[in-house]
Amino acid sequence: MRISLIIPVYNEEQFIERCLTALMQQTLKLTQIIIVDDGSTDKTLQKISKYKSIQLVRMPVQKESMVERVPYVLAAGSKLLDNFDYLAVLDADTVLEPRYYEKLAAKLEEDKKIGIACGRLEGQAQTGLMLGLIPYVYGCNRLYSKDCWLKINGGQIMKPVPAWDFYHNVYAEMLGFQTKRFDDILSWALRPPGFKKDFIKGYTSYQLGYYGYFLLFRAVRNRSPRLIAGYLKARFLDETEYPIKPYVRYLQTYRMRRLIKKIIP
Repeated sequence: MRISLIIPVYNEEQFIERCLTALMQQTLKLTQIIIVDDGSTDKTLQKISKYKSIQLVRMPVQKESMVERVPYVLAAGSKLLDNFDYLAVLDADTVLEPRYYEKLAAKLEEDKKIGIACGRLEGQAQTGLMLGLIPYVYGCNRLYSKDCWLKINGGQIMKPVPAWDFYHNVYAEMLGFQTKRFDDILSWALRPPGFKKDFIKGYTSYQLGYYGYFLLFRAVRNRSPRLIAGYLKARFLDETEYPIKPYVRYLQTYRMRRLIKKIIP
């Protein structure tokens, strides 16, 4: 069983050693570990250099003009992928239990319908639904079947898309795969929850096809006018259409109908 792994990093000297130590202790050994550095200025690269088996990619200093960086960082890493059975994506501030990939890969082996899976993430909110839309598989500790990864991206190299983790969850469901989180398989978030970039979330929400009323509901619930500001900016500047848009709107309509029925029997 061959598992390739991509880790995006940027100034992760505080966490990267603990992350990599846990990886080296995995009972199911990874066949390929790719780290993509997005221009770190601290001691991240120095700490990574201790691990000779890791393939390191360094992004160019010249930054592209974009709202999000991570999808492009992951895309750069995916160009180095060898032949694999499963593809893992891991954040540099996440630590995994020793049998994490052994257990998770076994779940995907047992049920070929599962395209994306992850374990429980301690240290973060244990969200059951992503905005009431779809069971949420975290982006920081996930595992893809090869078939799912190839179909989502139209090939081995990842297509940079906004809110890539949510996008992949929805697109996988559209393609007939299941996305599942297994709470008996453990991982830990080392970085404390912090301020979310709500403006970027609003911007990408428009790109992915959110209805304006659904975004407004979300902004009121989160008390975040920046969500609305980001959404409106994308509304007037961005004409990109993504294939998950109709499905996202279907899920939103379905969710709102359920909420209305609960309020008004």
